[in-house]
Amino acid sequence: MKALVTGGAGFIGFNLTKLLCDEGHEVTVLDNFSSSGRKTADSRAKLVQGSVGDYDLVFDLLKDKEVVFHLAATGIIKFSLENPLLYFENNVMNGITLLEAMRKRGVNKMVYSSSSGVYGEPQRTPIQENDVKEPINPYGAAKLAFEDVLSAYYYAFGISSVCFRYYNVYGPGDRQHPVTRAVPKWIQAALRDEPLVLYWGGRQKKDYIFVEDVVRANLIGASKCQGFKVYNVGSGEGILMSDLSDKLEEVFGKKLNIEQKGNREGDPDVLIADISRIKEDLGWRPLVDLETGLTKTIEYYRNRL
Repeated sequence: MKALVTGGAGFIGFNLTKLLCDEGHEVTVLDNFSSSGRKTADSRAKLVQGSVGDYDLVFDLLKDKEVVFHLAATGIIKFSLENPLLYFENNVMNGITLLEAMRKRGVNKMVYSSSSGVYGEPQRTPIQENDVKEPINPYGAAKLAFEDVLSAYYYAFGISSVCFRYYNVYGPGDRQHPVTRAVPKWIQAALRDEPLVLYWGGRQKKDYIFVEDVVRANLIGASKCQGFKVYNVGSGEGILMSDLSDKLEEVFGKKLNIEQKGNREGDPDVLIADISRIKEDLGWRPLVDLETGLTKTIEYYRNRL
């Protein structure tokens, strides 16, 4: 398989590129290094610095490609509240530029990294793919808007796509800058003997999924991509953030300093995936439990620090 991975220097993209290369696929990575925290990809892949919104560049990179894994996005929810225009430009309009280049090149398959942020505050738990979608921040709205674009490009132009709505992805290789995700932020704080910042009194309940399970879903999705499909990608189980901090204490084997910070704008209270559709259609299920995933993630950051 000859693949273009946009955002392949990012957290999930880096892990995906590694898996693709491990399995012998030919990979080109396109990344502008805006927030990934690294300026490298797997050494076996061809790495190109640039924007998905650069039509001429993208058109050139798509030569002979069979599939596009589209992960490039402006992704920090807090910043989407400060600069929504940037998020719609990068996460919707640049994606349309990519699709237009695919259409002209005859590349008819995309695996898209969407988000559970499309749902907003869910009306029931766990969340099914057909449930009401009312995003509560521009990031989630942009992700949902591009899903609609992909639907149109399938029915109008025959470009098949699989949209994966990720829940809280964690694991080795996350070098997000600035760091906003709880697991890497907490682990690095614990390793430095700094306080772990906890919002909403730890009452929020989230669905955490290990990055190796996520990239495995991408490969399965590429092999079975036909039509327009949408899937939740999560563990199917929720954990209170206060319980997650307790689990980290258990894995670290020491008491951690918790700093309560009150509420944070833009966060839904509960996000837990119903993963029955992806199990049935793609035969995918999560294989890495939370304790194992946290242990591997802690080891990664311990080695880095």
